[in-house]
Amino acid sequence: MIVIKLDDLIWRNRTTAEDIAKVTGLGTTTISKLRNSKSCNISLNTIDKLCDYFNCSVSDLMEHVSNK
Repeated sequence: MIVIKLDDLIWRNRTTAEDIAKVTGLGTTTISKLRNSKSCNISLNTIDKLCDYFNCSVSDLMEHVSNK
């Protein structure tokens, strides 16, 4: 399973979904779904924008956790 760690990044960077949306152009609904780990398809463009915003790597944004 892929775990999205966006909520952790938001808290650590003391930012908001609204701030991210303004800077990246992503929709607040998209950010909310990712933040709450709702099942969704995430585009490479979205991953790229979030990594640029947080100045982080993909592994800081998401990780694979075994289903076992």
